Amino acid sequence: MKLTLLPVTLLISMTVPVTAQDSKFPSLPSEVFSNYTPQAPETHSPDAMAAQAQAFLDSLNDDLRGQAALPYDSIEKSRWTNVPPRGPQGGVRLGDLSESQLKLAFDLLATVLSPQGYAKARGIPLADDRLLRNGERRPGFGAEDYWLAIFGAPSAETPWAIQFDGHHLAINLAFHGDGMSLSPTFIGTQPREFELDQNTVEPMAGKDAAGLAFLRTLSEAQQGEAILGKKRGNLVAGAGRDGVVSDAVGVSCENLDEAQKAALMKVIQLYVNDLPEPFSTKRLKELDGEIDRMTFAWWGPVEDDGDYSYRIQGPTLIIEFAGQDLGGDPHDHLHSMYRDPTNEYGARLGGQ
Repeated sequence: MKLTLLPVTLLISMTVPVTAQDSKFPSLPSEVFSNYTPQAPETHSPDAMAAQAQAFLDSLNDDLRGQAALPYDSIEKSRWTNVPPRGPQGGVRLGDLSESQLKLAFDLLATVLSPQGYAKARGIPLADDRLLRNGERRPGFGAEDYWLAIFGAPSAETPWAIQFDGHHLAINLAFHGDGMSLSPTFIGTQPREFELDQNTVEPMAGKDAAGLAFLRTLSEAQQGEAILGKKRGNLVAGAGRDGVVSDAVGVSCENLDEAQKAALMKVIQLYVNDLPEPFSTKRLKELDGEIDRMTFAWWGPVEDDGDYSYRIQGPTLIIEFAGQDLGGDPHDHLHSMYRDPTNEYGARLGGQ
């Protein structure tokens, strides 16, 4: 049976936990991620998110709390990268947490993310375990080498932020009252899919196919403007590119018909819906009003399972998707990027 990562409850095994040393799991974070069902929040309200963040911080001793709790304006926010290892990390390492602390950390992630978003936050580290050599520690790889940082004091009223990052993952969430930002967020995976408890887990399911489906809605003339090369490109708005906005390229979305707009929004939803409700709906409504000012660019073949990349760009949006050569199969090593260049790390929340 093949499952995508939605909903989360379909993917989490209810097997009896065992110690990581005596099990198939290479680390305690891997075991807990695989077997623990986070406490589902009744609401993704600012109060609930702040309270869950505080509960996690309160579970830490002074040393771990000093690693996890950073100033709101810490430079660590911009030091994320998808290339392992990057040296001393900002935040607390999952591998240094106890089982009870890990469960609180995952409760927090499930509170500040939607089920779609939490599934990625869970699936990508578990995919990374498959890159370990004989299950042995490999610095920068595996579920134990992901870091969680909280910037500022969790609050329903004043600004604070969360960063959860490691190899192939950098989720940056900013909060200010009823405002929430997901920018910048890097989502990648290698391998593309893996087996867990007789289910196939695919962290980035649908992102490539949705882009191709939208391209195929375009007329021949529109495709002629959208397709910029026969060879797949790469991300231009990735790590270290905060605030950088490339020239808009590809076909203008100004003259899309309603069916084409709906197909484009399906691509965008695969990224924006990592936010919980009501924040995702609010953001999608904002982007729906900007479609006429967006562009769509494509590199590579127009064929199922082709080696291609794409970029969507608008006044407050950059989305990119591309396979990678490292590992030998670009379909098995995927990168994607979501940015709102006007709202990096919550820059425009609450009138900041």
